[in-house]
Amino acid sequence: MYDYTEFDNAIVIRMTGTLNISNASQFKEWLTTEFTSERGKRFIVLDMTDVESIDSFGLGIIVGVYKRLIMESRYLKIVSPNRNIKRLFELTGLDRIVKIYENVSEAISDN
Repeated sequence: MYDYTEFDNAIVIRMTGTLNISNASQFKEWLTTEFTSERGKRFIVLDMTDVESIDSFGLGIIVGVYKRLIMESRYLKIVSPNRNIKRLFELTGLDRIVKIYENVSEAISDN
């Protein structure tokens, strides 16, 4: 469904387009089914370089995924959201609980 790359301790998912009410539930289901804790990866990295927008429903999905990962002693990282998405994260406080990185290499090297 989405392009992803596996690293030693992380899975990097390259997102494109939008994350909104029309596709966010499908994204969450795919993510939680495909990358359960049995896969052994400590970090899920969402590369948002090519994401145009996120609505409140999509934001809720990201928060839900974050909470699920924390319960499994795993972590969510965000890479390169555009200015509007980064501002949304700041307004909602998501930037205080999910670390945001400038690029993928920075995110996967920060353990």
